[in-house]
Amino acid sequence: MGYLTKLDAVNQMLLAAGESLVADLNEASGIDTGISEFLLDQASLEYQLRGLANNKIIKTVQPDAQGYILLGYPNTDFGGVLDAKLLSLHQTEDGSAIVARVQEGNPPKLWNMTEDTDVWVDGDYRIEQINFLQYDQLDTNSQRTILSAATRKYQLYTQADPAVDNYLAQREMLDRMRSRANDISAKQRTIWANDVSYAAGKRPPYFGTDPAAIRRGLI
Repeated sequence: MGYLTKLDAVNQMLLAAGESLVADLNEASGIDTGISEFLLDQASLEYQLRGLANNKIIKTVQPDAQGYILLGYPNTDFGGVLDAKLLSLHQTEDGSAIVARVQEGNPPKLWNMTEDTDVWVDGDYRIEQINFLQYDQLDTNSQRTILSAATRKYQLYTQADPAVDNYLAQREMLDRMRSRANDISAKQRTIWANDVSYAAGKRPPYFGTDPAAIRRGLI
């Protein structure tokens, strides 16, 4: 959990545009507060879509009794599943690679785009899942990067002061640099252990060609 609350973030956005601070984020706090909250949420969504150490999970799963691959119920820490994809290689009977995405629902499921179904054959599936974290659940570096982007947009939409925008642009750049460095350190990736090298190692012709075995994730 980060140091900043959503109320702190909204007040910093209002302050940068020369507006009064608010004591809460309820419906009576004003139109400006609603706009700043919206921009903060959009900046958070844009930032988290790329996958962070905080919100990206790589795991091996199996279909349940109905053949579904459930991605988990969103809880108080998560706002939903943004994206999911297969890291392990699975193929159709004619040898086409299976591509997957998120099927919205409660809980969300993994959808087989290639065969247009949410039912999967038995086997192990290694997936990468990106969740949407609420602002309060992000680390402080990520919070500040999101806040900087949202603050700059809010100031441009409401005041459009060139001098303030120049200052906010420099602050956004520094916050983004710190956040990326922190995220890289947290992921602890190397050229021998990362998602790309794993996927590359599963490409033909480095494994068997039996379609049934590939569909079950055995090779």
